[in-house]
Amino acid sequence: MMTDLEKWDADGKKYGWRMPYAPFWKRLPVIRHVRCLWASVQVDRWYSSGPGAIGIRTGYDEWVLFGIWHGKDKAND
Repeated sequence: MMTDLEKWDADGKKYGWRMPYAPFWKRLPVIRHVRCLWASVQVDRWYSSGPGAIGIRTGYDEWVLFGIWHGKDKAND
């Protein structure tokens, strides 16, 4: 049985998704959780009104939010 993080990683590989870069301080536990909550509000706003209302949700936004919550943002590579 796969864990949620293993499923998240498998989805990223399957669809070729990559996490955006975030500096170290934005990956700290409390800060990343606040970032995730703020970003989820912004994503919901985007898809409920304006140009995003006619868009199709691909799952990438939710994938990124899950990654932010769990500190999986890309470090400087």
